[in-house]
Amino acid sequence: MKKYNNSQVLIPTVFTAAPAVIKEFKKTDYYPRLEKTGIVLSYICPLMYMNNPMCAKMPVITSSNKLRTYTTSRYYTDEEIVMQLCKGGI
Repeated sequence: MKKYNNSQVLIPTVFTAAPAVIKEFKKTDYYPRLEKTGIVLSYICPLMYMNNPMCAKMPVITSSNKLRTYTTSRYYTDEEIVMQLCKGGI
């Protein structure tokens, strides 16, 4: 983000993980840094979230092959996703 002079991601972003993982992550120095970028942490399973017809209409990008296979989300590599978050597109 520094490279593009951004302090926050340019598109709404949610990282998902198990509740215990999030609990431990919040104890680290990385959590406040992540929070400042505008990224949200959630324990909600992205697959279950995307199975909701209302949510399935939303554009979602992922680097998860499983999520791409079973939902309407679109697959991108990690590098492509970082570019979209930091620069606003590929």
